[in-house]
Amino acid sequence: MIVIREKVERVLLSKLQYCWESAPAHRCLHIKLSLMNEVSAENVEEFIDVLVHGFRSAMDDQSAELYVCCDHDVFVVARDLTHKRVDKVFAHLASKLTPALLSPGLASLYETGVDWARLRTICEKKIEAIDVAAALARTQKKEALEKVSKREALRAINKDLMKTLGKRRLRRENAHVMVVEDDPFSQKMVGNALKNYSVSMSGDGAGALMSYVRNAPDVLFLDIGLPDINGHEVLEKLFKIDPDAYVVMFSGNGDRENILKAVELGAKGFVGKPFTKDKLIAYIEKSPFIQQK
Repeated sequence: MIVIREKVERVLLSKLQYCWESAPAHRCLHIKLSLMNEVSAENVEEFIDVLVHGFRSAMDDQSAELYVCCDHDVFVVARDLTHKRVDKVFAHLASKLTPALLSPGLASLYETGVDWARLRTICEKKIEAIDVAAALARTQKKEALEKVSKREALRAINKDLMKTLGKRRLRRENAHVMVVEDDPFSQKMVGNALKNYSVSMSGDGAGALMSYVRNAPDVLFLDIGLPDINGHEVLEKLFKIDPDAYVVMFSGNGDRENILKAVELGAKGFVGKPFTKDKLIAYIEKSPFIQQK
């Protein structure tokens, strides 16, 4: 018996399609270990060892293939699989394994020529689950790496730029407005409303702090609900970098507590969503840096 452990689900699907097209008399035994509660990797390996031995004793087909799926399900594809032989194999399992590995309804026997559509669906669902899990793992890894890189970037904010922030802002002739907002629609709205100004955008807190030091804006509109750092935390860190910063908070959550906390931390105002052009420009014109220009 051949045991297959690499790219199992896709190899199995290919094998079953071949059987459907060229060897419809082959049968497929599906043993649903994934339905069992708290099955461990050790249990699965024990089960497979006994199962392989049982099949070798029950049938002469040396070309039979056993597939061990990622979810612990086991498939056996062979020419001479019969209910009688399967019962013999399970009797062998019962004599060797703990009862926990022999739950009712554990196995289903299919004919590849008759049950191809059902077998294909089973395989495709398993492949889809693997692809989804892999995509999620990639996303989680990417997010973890981004968080690490952002923390490192915060520690590496250029100290020379921090020291010259006020001078660079004073020397610049044109007003610069910075917006920290993670929602693309809100970014577009603000950008359209402030198209007569030089505007820079940032979608997260760590990026906002680095961009602030680089651009030395005359006005900062800062959202409270950011994906990485809460807007209030950004505000605290910002005033340590630039005590003179002119910051206006905005958020869809315009409750009294958020407003008071933002003002206590040093914000000069609070704009609720949805924004209005007049409200934004009114705060811009109040900036002492813009009034100096």
